[in-house]
Amino acid sequence: MSSPFKTKITILGTSGATPEPGNDTASFVINDKYLVDTGWNAVTNLFSVGLHPKDIEYIIFTHFHHDHYMSLPALLYFMLSGKAQNYKLIGPAEQLDQILTLSMEFLQKTYYFEKSAVPELIPMRPGQSYETEAFKIEACRALHPVPALCYKYQDKANDKFFSFTGDTAFYEPIIEHVRDSSLLFHEASLGPVAADPNNNDYLHAGSIDAARIAKRAGVQKLLLMHGPLAKATESVAAAKSHFSGEVEWPRTGQIYHV
Repeated sequence: MSSPFKTKITILGTSGATPEPGNDTASFVINDKYLVDTGWNAVTNLFSVGLHPKDIEYIIFTHFHHDHYMSLPALLYFMLSGKAQNYKLIGPAEQLDQILTLSMEFLQKTYYFEKSAVPELIPMRPGQSYETEAFKIEACRALHPVPALCYKYQDKANDKFFSFTGDTAFYEPIIEHVRDSSLLFHEASLGPVAADPNNNDYLHAGSIDAARIAKRAGVQKLLLMHGPLAKATESVAAAKSHFSGEVEWPRTGQIYHV
């Protein structure tokens, strides 16, 4: 018998590298406890959906371009000052410790929070997994100028899983990694197009690239993120022309259940 429990995913933002009015950069929360990337305004975004920094247990980073960790110091302030529990940080092994160190220096931890604990770091590399009693997360490489990971998240309460790419150009190994996912979050920074492989120095994807991944992986639903809202409708339409499953560009505050 399948579990009645539904995995909850709350959207905090879907914009590209910089926020837009009413919409932060790409970020979401799993089961009200696990934050994926921080965007520019994680604290305010959490409050806006009825959550608090103290509710967060893990912060999962896809990579460390600024828009994906910009508000980490604000979250860490809550932790260091005793207003939130100690976080666990998951992210690309090559930069995870550096980003935490720089954030602590910015917050002047040794001066203001000398006795406070620091977050536990869980460095991840492609092919590795991390598991708790509640979930399992598996990583594969994403194609981006800095170390970047695509994740598959399995909820042990119902054995359902979904996947999210972070920032990436079209990359065939992702297909097998996300195969048969209930949901696939895939970036569409370039809008309603397929990326030109000869003119894509920043290694991003268009919605057609995302649709091709979703189709070949047999995912049930494609959610486009990390791009301009002005092109959201066109991006969804372009993706639908290449993928027969459901396609949406989520709204801030929207909740999905798996």
